[in-house]
Amino acid sequence: MYHRTLALVVSILAPQAFAADQATPSASFAERQQPIFNLMQVEDGWKITRGGANCVVGVIDMGFDYFHPALQGNLKPGWFAPGVFHTDFFSMDAHGTLVASLIGARRAEGADGMQGLAPDCTVLTAAQGMPMHSMARFQQEYFTKNKEATLAGWQKEVSAHAAEFKAWSGAWLEYVFGTVAEAIHYLADHNARVINISEDLNFAALASRPDLKTRVESAFAYAKQKDVLIVVASGNSDRRVTEYPGDGEFVMIAGASTLADQRWSTKVDAGGTTIAQGTNYGPRLSVLAPVENIVAAAPHEEGYYAWKDTPMGGQTVPFDGLYTVEPWGATSSAAPQVAALAALVRSLRPDLCAAAIVRLIEQGADEIGGPGFHEETGYGRINFRKTLELARKQ
Repeated sequence: MYHRTLALVVSILAPQAFAADQATPSASFAERQQPIFNLMQVEDGWKITRGGANCVVGVIDMGFDYFHPALQGNLKPGWFAPGVFHTDFFSMDAHGTLVASLIGARRAEGADGMQGLAPDCTVLTAAQGMPMHSMARFQQEYFTKNKEATLAGWQKEVSAHAAEFKAWSGAWLEYVFGTVAEAIHYLADHNARVINISEDLNFAALASRPDLKTRVESAFAYAKQKDVLIVVASGNSDRRVTEYPGDGEFVMIAGASTLADQRWSTKVDAGGTTIAQGTNYGPRLSVLAPVENIVAAAPHEEGYYAWKDTPMGGQTVPFDGLYTVEPWGATSSAAPQVAALAALVRSLRPDLCAAAIVRLIEQGADEIGGPGFHEETGYGRINFRKTLELARKQ
């Protein structure tokens, strides 16, 4: 999540993917989900279990649309970070709504809507909210005044305000990692069996903040003590990363893949500057999940999409309906798919510990980089049927 500044720049210089691809496709949303479902053998897995309400999946994110028709009743409000804004505008709630829907969305019979991968499980939220985002507000003002500005020009502007932005970045790190630590404690104390964190928690960002790193590690250790399985998105910078919180016994680092079973990796043009985007990889990468043309829920009321002012400044985004088709859902969309599979295993086998479930998911993955573990593909791409069959026989 601390890479959000880059995403903000890209969204100003190029149309925001989430908004631009919301238009309803000619095929139904249920049909658009089918390639990913087929690849992971989801429906065959559902013949074994679709989860259970007693299996609670905690989701940590900025905000959520609790009254989306596909989530209402299944998405439970839990913890709200104190001292920050909790305002229902697009950039506050869209990401969390997308993530939660991939786990727990329920499609009404006969309706044209998407369905989550663990639809009978309960999703409990931990909302981080947002402090005043002075970087986003300054950026918006800069590009509004400089219509022909490039990313290189913006970077020069940032350098000219280096001290100011350094102070803001320190406060932002405190907000992101601090609220994650508090949210983990809350969810672990409120019966979450799986926690999803679709944020970049690469510890390299905390080189100058060992105190904050200790707080996060302490929270992860607390979750381990409570036997909670945590899934963390690997991050989207297409580079090798070695430091994440927790350990591989109970923390799964989830990467994104294509429908052709390749690690997601691409380039984005931002105002004449090419930026690498793709799954971060390395020794902690556990498994991959497909994110190509992924269907998810979008905030469902038009009021989310047009605000004169928010913590991030003014915001106007096209409203095109209840669902979105993301061409590339990034690792934020991969993590909840892995979390959903973990929740199904926990529903089927509540007697198994988190470490045993991690091993089952890795053993049940389809190898796409050759046998065994590989830094770029982990143990492979997750498979619902194979994993649940293994769990049933365990």
